[in-house]
Amino acid sequence: MKKSGLIAQCLLVAASAFLLPSTQVMANPQMPASGGMFKLHSEFDWIKHTQLTLDDLKGKLNLKAEQLPAWETWSSGVLADAKEQLKKDNGEGEKDAAAPKALVDQTTPERMARGIERLRAQTQWMQAHLVRLDAAQVRTQAFYDTLAAEQKTIFDLFWTVMHHRASAADGWQMPMQSLTPAQEEDRDETVEQ
Repeated sequence: MKKSGLIAQCLLVAASAFLLPSTQVMANPQMPASGGMFKLHSEFDWIKHTQLTLDDLKGKLNLKAEQLPAWETWSSGVLADAKEQLKKDNGEGEKDAAAPKALVDQTTPERMARGIERLRAQTQWMQAHLVRLDAAQVRTQAFYDTLAAEQKTIFDLFWTVMHHRASAADGWQMPMQSLTPAQEEDRDETVEQ
């Protein structure tokens, strides 16, 4: 695999991990069984969840005083990204609610125009999202560079576990990632620790 492809995959995993369920959420799931990883029940407090996840990581890292300014910069960026994503997700749900009725009342050319408009909006959102991910990567690298080798290992493992936890909670696994019953048992024991 090319280095740039590996970096892109790591960036996507890291970025998505900021928005994934923590131990508290897994113990008391408030996420729906279907409908996608990021479609949450209305009573789920996304910002509180993100803050709890950051607090958990901060405790595990056992940061030194000189590392705290970098932590504050990085973690405040994570919270800002979570708030931005939540604002985006809430706005989209309102627009999509009227879509089925509108599709019935539209002609084929109007539906096609609506589809094109939606794709353009998604493209704009994706471009803005890439800008946020680039900024998040820069912030993450700046913080990561302040960590000692042991802390880097903890940071990397924390996000790996978070990613796997969310994937399992959502029922999403690629066929090549399917686990045997023994592997699932090992994974469950690791997650509980």
